[in-house]
Amino acid sequence: MESAPMPAGVPFPEYYDFFMNWKTPLAIAATYTVAVTLFNPKVGKVSRVVAKSANAKPAEKTQSGAAMTAFVFVHNLILCVYSGITFYNMFPAMIKNFATHSIFDAYCDTDQSLWNGSLGYWGYIFYLSKFYEVIDTIIIILKGRRSSLLQTYHHAGAMITMWSGINYQATPIWIFVVFNSFIHTIMYAYYAATSVGLHPPGKKYLTSMQITQFLVGMSIAVSYLFIPGCIRTPGAQMAVWINVGYLFPLTYLFVDFAKRTYSKRSAAPAKKTE
Repeated sequence: MESAPMPAGVPFPEYYDFFMNWKTPLAIAATYTVAVTLFNPKVGKVSRVVAKSANAKPAEKTQSGAAMTAFVFVHNLILCVYSGITFYNMFPAMIKNFATHSIFDAYCDTDQSLWNGSLGYWGYIFYLSKFYEVIDTIIIILKGRRSSLLQTYHHAGAMITMWSGINYQATPIWIFVVFNSFIHTIMYAYYAATSVGLHPPGKKYLTSMQITQFLVGMSIAVSYLFIPGCIRTPGAQMAVWINVGYLFPLTYLFVDFAKRTYSKRSAAPAKKTE
């Protein structure tokens, strides 16, 4: 299973073959999943945001020292800025691609100008960022909270799906890179704010945006499979199916999370007024 040609300008090119070897994302995803299973607390505390809305007892809340708070803030700020930079570079590239090509040629990237000009580079960096994002889970566990199935599946699966899209140069991987970088810019800005004790509104809408990106993204990805000549290799076709297969359970888990989280919060004020 050969790796895709290395995009021009990628950092640390000497490690490209290592990260694009199919064993790498599988091994890291498996190690991550096993580690979460071993270290996940049986009964977890709740975050400060949840504690405030649920009126949790002090013992049920996570407590962070100054060093941990600073680390969490910087971690979220890094991912916020990185995601913003990715979107800032990818979105205009998509617009330019459609402005300079026919709709079919732009959508399918028939001459690979989008891939060679931006998607190959930013997509590969985006793939690498999925390994760094497991720090999200490490922070959760260090704070005494449980990593949910949604959290674990999300991070482990993202490594594999992004690898498949980049390795097989599947054009639809732009959906993941563009949509996800946009959502992550907002999401990590929100997490950076809450890590230092701020309580900005809108987490419910963030979850709705994530669910929407999955539904729209799946629809667009599937469309590539039915446009003649758009997916030109069996590997790229397989990568699309891997991503779609990953997004179906992920969407269900997000919808289930939204129902359990926000229905409970809306029900609490109603009980108080009875």
